[in-house]
Amino acid sequence: MKVYALPLRAAGFSVLAALLAACGGGGGATTQSAAVVPVSGITQPASSGGPVAYMQTSGFSSSGSITKGSSSAIVAIMSGDASAQESYQADTFTVSSSAPAAASAVRTAHIASAPEHPHAIEAFPADDSALLSKLALQRTNAAPAPAPRRIASIPANPAVGTQSSIWVQQGGYAGRSNVQVPATLVAQSAHGNIWAQSTLVSQLSGNEAQLTSAFENAYASDTANFASADYSSSAPGLQPQYTTCSSSGAHQGTAPAYISEPSDKRINVMIVDSSTLGGLGGYFTGANFMTQGSLNCLGSGYESNQAPFIFVGWFSSYGLQYELREDYVRSTAHELQHLINFVNHSLLASAASSASYNGNESQYVNEGLSMLAQDFAVQRLYGAQFDSADALQRAKAYLANPGAFSVSGFSGIDSPSWGGNGSTAQTNCSGGCYGGTYLLMRYLRDRFGASFTHGMETSGTTGAANLQTVTGESAGNLMGDFALAMAAATLNVAPSDQRFAFGTLNLHGSYTDQFGSTLTLDGLNATPAGGSATAVNAPVGGFGFVLLPSVPSSGMNVQVTDQATVGGFSLQGGLAQH
Repeated sequence: MKVYALPLRAAGFSVLAALLAACGGGGGATTQSAAVVPVSGITQPASSGGPVAYMQTSGFSSSGSITKGSSSAIVAIMSGDASAQESYQADTFTVSSSAPAAASAVRTAHIASAPEHPHAIEAFPADDSALLSKLALQRTNAAPAPAPRRIASIPANPAVGTQSSIWVQQGGYAGRSNVQVPATLVAQSAHGNIWAQSTLVSQLSGNEAQLTSAFENAYASDTANFASADYSSSAPGLQPQYTTCSSSGAHQGTAPAYISEPSDKRINVMIVDSSTLGGLGGYFTGANFMTQGSLNCLGSGYESNQAPFIFVGWFSSYGLQYELREDYVRSTAHELQHLINFVNHSLLASAASSASYNGNESQYVNEGLSMLAQDFAVQRLYGAQFDSADALQRAKAYLANPGAFSVSGFSGIDSPSWGGNGSTAQTNCSGGCYGGTYLLMRYLRDRFGASFTHGMETSGTTGAANLQTVTGESAGNLMGDFALAMAAATLNVAPSDQRFAFGTLNLHGSYTDQFGSTLTLDGLNATPAGGSATAVNAPVGGFGFVLLPSVPSSGMNVQVTDQATVGGFSLQGGLAQH
């Protein structure tokens, strides 16, 4: 994965430019340097009243009052924009009060505990931006031609027992390589072909029915909660013409870039030994929906199975029952949402016929929706409302240190128990990156209902624009509301404004998974205030929280001030008081 060696506290008042990652995976740590740019154009939400409210903001300062009789409060700082991509930089703010805040043990600092089972990071997040940007350059004005027939690396209409070599992307986020992996079709269901790396076939033998039922569960759950994975020959994405090339890169002609849908409409699930993926988890890439002729024009590194595919990492060391009953259940739902998202944004969206639209969803939105898909799949199969064996574990990692993660930047500083080193920011970080965006999408789904997840697939927009199209609120406002909702839930405050009600997930709740293990959430770990001024970091695209554990009976005034002297961050403060 890419690792950004950035300071925890930025001396300047700037943020990293959006960094577009290549589609693919793998690799070691690299130091990232980039020009810095100011954040601008952020619409700040209006101040509000009640026990949970926005503060009055002017320039680089926000101010508000904690009312008489309140015993404690959390100050929330929303910093930066909601469309920051793959970047992490923190600014330092000072929270000052009219009366010194006494030190208190009401909330003590804690770090994310190691999960009961290891949770592998995806080989790489669902990000086809580089692939789609390169493809756009091959677009021509040639007359439309029929979409090419499905010419796949796997046989048409394969039967159980069929063997084939399937292209798999190895490595991780930055160092992707493609290898052909011998595979066997071990099971088939109404909507899926279940392939397994040949070295895993004996281990999976006798469990074929469970593999197919789990995938059918994921298929039913994802198509009900998000959208269909089907598309027809009239799909807008199949109409434009692109240059095609030979394996050596020589131009051969023009044709649609995407394959036609298989006649049986089945989706291929490839179960891959985690060691083949470099010890990492599964993935989805839109390259498998593209013809090899189109990919040949884009340079080396792109191979297509020319069929709908998702890839699921298999960790034998976790134990067969955990893999069958949790890892495979939630991973198929997670990766299938990425496939559905790609189909609906790149093939079916009405804007797909426009050369200026490539259909790539922002990482934090796409990954958050896939984490939400895990909840839906686990609930459908086991009755538990949340995927406490994985999704809530990652949520807990985020809540333990929220100021260390940029939600919209999908980056942050994981603790060693989650594979980080506690000081260096990473993109696609295993614990807090996924946990933060999961909590955001969980909050938005509960706030706006089922229409939210359906709309996020089918609106024809992506990223921050998608959030605004579907909800009617700017992405920045939604992020601020989300931060205050977490603060209110942590203090067990019932907000008068329902924007600040977190929803169905109790941030202090205990949840039992399908194996009988219980996970308890601890709410936000806000920085305890000490004295009359407390410094706190808030990353661009993320938040900082300060706990005022003891408030004078007469109340107090609170002010948040950016320590920097030149503009850049968009500052908005909020208060939740108990």
